[in-house]
Amino acid sequence: MKKTLLFLLLVLTCVQLFAQQRQVTGKVTDARDGSALPGVTVAIKGTSTGSTTNPDGTFKINVSGNVTLVFSFVGFETMHMAIGEKSHVNVQLASDLKTLNQVEVSTGYISKRRGSITGAINVVDGKQVESRPSGNFMHNLQGQAAGMYVMANGGRPGAAPVILMRGVGSINSGTAPLYIIDGQPVSGSDFSLINPNDIENINVLKDASATSIYGSRGANGVILITMKKGAKNTRPQIDYRGFYGYADINRNKFKMMNTKDRLDYEVFIGKRKADDPAIPELLKNDFNQSKVVFKPSQTQSHEISVRSGNDVTSIYFGGEYFQMDGIYFDNKFKRYSSRLSIDNQTTKWLKSGVSLYAAYMEETTPNETRNSLSNPGMLAYMLMPYENLKNEDGSWKKFLQYQAYNGARNQLWSRSQGLMGNANDHLKILGNVYTEATITKELKFTSRFGMNLSDYVTKSWNAPELAAADNGNAYRRFSRWSNSIWTNTLNYRKQIKDHSINAVVGTEYNALTDYDFSVTSRNTAFPTLYEFGAMTVPSSSGGSLSKYRMFSMLGSVNYGYKERYFLDLSARRDGSSKFGANNKWGTFWAVGALWNLKNEDFLKNSELISDLRLRSSVGLTGNDDIGFYPSYSINSKSNYEGKAGMVPTQAANPELGWEKKRKFNVGLDLGLANNRVNFTIDYYRELTYDMVLDVPVSYLTGFSSIKANMGKMQNNGIEFTFKSDVIRSKDLNLNIGGNFTYNRNRVTELYGFRDELLGTGTGILVKVGYPRGQFKYNRFSRVNPEDGREIWLDKNGNETFNFDGGDAAILEGKNMYAPYYGGATFDLNYKGLGLFMQWNFMLDKYMVNNTQAWLVWNNDSWFNTNRVADLYENMWKKPGDIAKYPKYGSSTAFDDRYVENASFLRLRDITVYYNLPKNLLSQTKVFRNARVYARANNLLTFTQWSGYDPEYFNNLELGIYPVSRSYTIGLDLTF
Repeated sequence: MKKTLLFLLLVLTCVQLFAQQRQVTGKVTDARDGSALPGVTVAIKGTSTGSTTNPDGTFKINVSGNVTLVFSFVGFETMHMAIGEKSHVNVQLASDLKTLNQVEVSTGYISKRRGSITGAINVVDGKQVESRPSGNFMHNLQGQAAGMYVMANGGRPGAAPVILMRGVGSINSGTAPLYIIDGQPVSGSDFSLINPNDIENINVLKDASATSIYGSRGANGVILITMKKGAKNTRPQIDYRGFYGYADINRNKFKMMNTKDRLDYEVFIGKRKADDPAIPELLKNDFNQSKVVFKPSQTQSHEISVRSGNDVTSIYFGGEYFQMDGIYFDNKFKRYSSRLSIDNQTTKWLKSGVSLYAAYMEETTPNETRNSLSNPGMLAYMLMPYENLKNEDGSWKKFLQYQAYNGARNQLWSRSQGLMGNANDHLKILGNVYTEATITKELKFTSRFGMNLSDYVTKSWNAPELAAADNGNAYRRFSRWSNSIWTNTLNYRKQIKDHSINAVVGTEYNALTDYDFSVTSRNTAFPTLYEFGAMTVPSSSGGSLSKYRMFSMLGSVNYGYKERYFLDLSARRDGSSKFGANNKWGTFWAVGALWNLKNEDFLKNSELISDLRLRSSVGLTGNDDIGFYPSYSINSKSNYEGKAGMVPTQAANPELGWEKKRKFNVGLDLGLANNRVNFTIDYYRELTYDMVLDVPVSYLTGFSSIKANMGKMQNNGIEFTFKSDVIRSKDLNLNIGGNFTYNRNRVTELYGFRDELLGTGTGILVKVGYPRGQFKYNRFSRVNPEDGREIWLDKNGNETFNFDGGDAAILEGKNMYAPYYGGATFDLNYKGLGLFMQWNFMLDKYMVNNTQAWLVWNNDSWFNTNRVADLYENMWKKPGDIAKYPKYGSSTAFDDRYVENASFLRLRDITVYYNLPKNLLSQTKVFRNARVYARANNLLTFTQWSGYDPEYFNNLELGIYPVSRSYTIGLDLTF
């Protein structure tokens, strides 16, 4: 009986407890604008029971009795709410400026709290580069960060842009920043295989405090890319992103002669008789050949990702298909990629993870030989306007009837039939594994091994019909690039009352191997098969092998006192196989300091100033982008009387050392009105010295030059960044931002015995006292009215009919590198309907319009190709004419006529989007978020440049692949 009563009592107690438990639901939003906050921790005070909010900000939690819920989220003030008998609550969290300063920002080997960073670092959210139609997402960084100079290197899909950080930092060595993806070094060309939707954020490191821990590789800045990972204790989140669109030539400013003008021109110069019976028939055809050769191209992208995790393991998986055709009809680009990331908390003290990225790219590439009529970019303008390129059925004609192609095969027909072509295949595998052991609460050891592997195949072929002497030929080149890196670090973090310490020491070993081989064969066994395997006679072969090894020791410590004063110290010692036997080791360092004025008593209670920090740093970094064997004695293969042999081609220099850069930076960060308005300004001064130059030596040595450390170059500049939440409410939000950079470059020293260098045929001067990229050209004066000849100015400023390279003069203020550049963004959203715009600009950028020169030269060499529309009207025809162009038969000299201002302002991106209401989506029980948008890229460009595109990075533009203007519609879904 006693046992029965105890059992009944226990049952009644359980029933009562069960009856007291209930489910509480709610939604957490941002107090600033009412937007949902996903990932907020919701816990019952005094217990370990908790939950997190969904992507739409909603949550569910089981409670018993009158409890207090605690809501916490990074960047927001923690809220305690006694819920009483409520079953549903709505919570608004306010921003916590102190917590925002605790957000971790990675500098690679160590993560630092945002409020303690002494260096110049910009963080670009991954959302700023995703879902944009670009074969290489680095183009989408244009105008995103102050000090970062991003320029297109042509419009071919997948082509890597040129990126400079705080000006051009070297004369002969590499100038690109160091790119790091999750601890693994990569090259700029790798980004054509990276899915931008897999990117979490991009950290741009610029000054010595941020980059010196990368030692010999940090001189040109560092771009750290963090990929997405899984999320702990969340239900699976599935995202789909897709878009369709098309692209067309962005700017078509070359106006060519139409048929009537062309025939009048031919008659005037005596190449056609005025009564030629062909003229009436030719006048029936009048083609704008650029609209015939260039074509609108299609693009599409489909990507799906899954993010999930429990309290032990988190996982992220994504897969993508991307296609982007070029505006040249035979140019196609496809990418297939997949990424897997797993992190596992194996025990309380041991964590491990793996990240694997695999991508495959295939493309057919056009002929981009700049001055060749096989290049569509030149062909489109040099074809005769009366030449019909197509048959009645729309196919390309096999033969051209006029001009230099008289009776020749049409290149466009040959490529359309597959009789000739070029193609590339690229396999990329990028991965790393790590183990992190927690030795004590403050001390962690991490070991990480990463591998970057690329297999690249280049193919080209010509059918027997085009290569009759060879009976067809084919070329293959295979290259493999592998870079492994093993990093071991010991991290220590401790807070002792008013003192904080965040430190790291470690070692790193980097091994890179690059090898390739190529073969050309001819004589196909099958007249209709042009594949390499069908060729029977190998005709030539080649190959190379390059290796590079580096071992490093590194350390960094960040010390803080009372959250007011911070000091950063970092050092790295690198040993590299690239440098001379007597100089293989280099030491690099930095010191940085920060003063948080907001935490001082005189500003602590200020309602206007919400953040004020003063930063400064000084240090030394290096540049090892100088090739694999610059210090070694190198011999090259040669044949002598039919026998194989070797000839010396490079002299050894055992004293060759690191190219160094000394950096100084001072910056100010200011936040106003609860950080609704933010300003950042930095002044920097960087001196590159011990540059690796080809120093002339006596020919008695058997060499013309030797690589040695000489010369100095300086970059000074100012960077300004502005961000503001102009309107911040539940229904209406307006955010604007912008950045501006001014960089002044000067060469301050060369060899001592020589203070000027001029690249042959480039017009680019390297001279002490002048900036890198300075133009030096002969100066054109006028066309002589009496005889139509060209007149130039000699070096003394006197007119002369004699074109002499010795009369070339420095064109003051005309430089290929823009000293002023930046960008601006505008984002307006009303109840989910939004408009986003991004602009970027460059000022005082100059470039030689070489394409224009090829289209205006007025002599027999160019008679068989079409000329610019105003040539006939404005050329010299008779004595007394005041003409723009000289008489027929004039020279083809380069002079400053073709140096044009390529400054521009471009609407890089304009997007109209709509985020579907969450309450509507919640009714579907399937969708969490949905967004539709329409986007245009490169829609507007304002410039004086008369060529293809002012954004092109080079000293001259000749027949480049034009940059496209694209239009896309897209859909983003979250399940």
